[in-house]
Amino acid sequence: AITLERPERETFDSATVRLCEHAASLLGAVLETRRRDDRWLISKAADSLRVHTRKLVGPRHTALKLTTFSALFLLVFFTFATGDYRITADATLEGAVQRAIAVPMAGFVAEANARAGDVVRAGDVLFSLDDRDLRLERLKWVGQRSQYSREHSEALADHDRAKVKILGAQIDQAEAQIALIEEQLERVNVTAPFDSFVVSGDLSQSLGAPVERGDILFEVAPLAAWRVILEVDERDIGEVAVGQSGQLALTGMPGDALPVEIEKITPVSTAEEGRNFFRVEAQLLDETAPILRPGMQGVGKIYVDQRKLIWIWTHKITQWWRMFLWSWWP
Repeated sequence: AITLERPERETFDSATVRLCEHAASLLGAVLETRRRDDRWLISKAADSLRVHTRKLVGPRHTALKLTTFSALFLLVFFTFATGDYRITADATLEGAVQRAIAVPMAGFVAEANARAGDVVRAGDVLFSLDDRDLRLERLKWVGQRSQYSREHSEALADHDRAKVKILGAQIDQAEAQIALIEEQLERVNVTAPFDSFVVSGDLSQSLGAPVERGDILFEVAPLAAWRVILEVDERDIGEVAVGQSGQLALTGMPGDALPVEIEKITPVSTAEEGRNFFRVEAQLLDETAPILRPGMQGVGKIYVDQRKLIWIWTHKITQWWRMFLWSWWP
């Protein structure tokens, strides 16, 4: 209430009354504001809580109600919701072993029956060497042995012991040479050591080319034994341990998730394309897929444990910010 007072002879005219009403309307708001601001903080909080509670349970204020209940639902969800924490890494499929097919002896390529990408069975001929020189060499030593044998018989008839010993040694030498050449003839056809996939090698454009002993012409990998190479980022390598399980999705068969198990962690990082990663080897538990081939690529996920969903979705950003702030903090 506002009380106004004037001398007895000076009355309040209509203009003065309107002016006082306007002043009272302004002063009332100012006084109410000062009254609210001069209260204790706990009184202000209780008053604000009562106001918002009436808005939430009363009519109207639909937007406020939706916003409040959505925030409450998200708070409860992220407080209790958990999920599988899995580490994602690029993966490459390799053979468990890889056999090099080398040239057994110097010669010339006569036939090429396989090349990279072919599937071969154990005993299939991969390539053959020209054996004409070896066959001629064998005929030469067969003739030498026959000649030494005749001379040996004549020396026996003449009782020439010294000549008999010399010719006997020459016969043994000829037989050793013939055995060596026959063994070389058996190796002119180079065969696959087991059922395998030809990883590298193509002699179809090199027929007649000379090759030296020990040259590696083919590399093959078995079809029934595989390993998976995972490139795990250095930020996640601390969570990886031998024996953990995971899944592999290959680009060629994205609908099939193949189970894997971690076997080995290489303790040396590799820098490539601006990132550091560790080479982690995993065993493929299901090797029955018919289209598995060495060199196939995909994505692997390693299962770690159960964690809060909010942590799973935000931990990489949090780690990046922590490192950024630490690097700039004086």
